[in-house]
Amino acid sequence: MGIRIEDLSFSYTSRNETRVIFQNASVAFEKGKFYSLMGPSGSGKTTLFRLLSKQLVPGAGTISIGEGNLENIDIPELRSRLIGQIFQDYLLVPFLSPIENILLAREIAAGKATPADRTHAQELLARIGLETSKNRRVDTLSGGEQQRVAIARAVSGQPLLLLADEPTGALDADNTASIATLLSDLAHSEGLTVIAGTHDEAFARHTDHVVRIRDHRLVVER
Repeated sequence: MGIRIEDLSFSYTSRNETRVIFQNASVAFEKGKFYSLMGPSGSGKTTLFRLLSKQLVPGAGTISIGEGNLENIDIPELRSRLIGQIFQDYLLVPFLSPIENILLAREIAAGKATPADRTHAQELLARIGLETSKNRRVDTLSGGEQQRVAIARAVSGQPLLLLADEPTGALDADNTASIATLLSDLAHSEGLTVIAGTHDEAFARHTDHVVRIRDHRLVVER
């Protein structure tokens, strides 16, 4: 079972003006599928990610992840076990190596990094083509390589859902295609639900489905 959003509504008030972001929005994201989330700037892509990670609370409606209602899942469990996140600017620790960045994430999530975590991190780095660079400082890597490290870090806890907010916004066309292919492979081989917020139609062509934010709703276009 993947992610289900039902009758979601969310709005906020700024300077005495209420702005509606979502109104009775419903959509299902399947397990093992790669989705692009599209819409104009300010339409609600980042807001949806914040709702899915419990940084924001819906005004109405329900969000389910796997078998659980998001409302009943505590934040530490959600962020350490159920959700992985990657960002446009990577958010890596620059003076650490790729493997150290991954293991640090496991320490923060679980209290310590185990030998099994180290083995898994090495396997992930080999899979993304960075086995020979695993001990280099990440600030010596290219942008595409750093984003690969960020992806490996995000999936190191074997989450159900991977959220990627503009993951290729700072990359060239070749690296964009490479990252999209990697995310697609992870979704299909690991049974992850991957949702990537993007403005890039070329990136979206690599995904299984396009979900577009339109008129405060979530519309599956393909």
